[in-house]
Amino acid sequence: MDLEHVLAETLHATLPSLIATERGRLHRALVAQLERPLFAAVLAAAGGNQLEAARILGINRNTLRKRLRLLGLHERRAPVSLPKL
Repeated sequence: MDLEHVLAETLHATLPSLIATERGRLHRALVAQLERPLFAAVLAAAGGNQLEAARILGINRNTLRKRLRLLGLHERRAPVSLPKL
């Protein structure tokens, strides 16, 4: 099963409650919920190296740092169990 299918199924199941709780900020809330695990996983795969994580993501290092702060990931250490890329 591909990621798009999994996301579509999850959205179909949870959209009514998301609309009720996130009305007016649904897009921002969903993007943050996707970004948080994505950035954490890529940062872990890069061994905590933010420059390498930014390169993997195709974004500027300063953009990555800003997003990490906004997502509350700036103080967390990356899990060491994920393989490095």
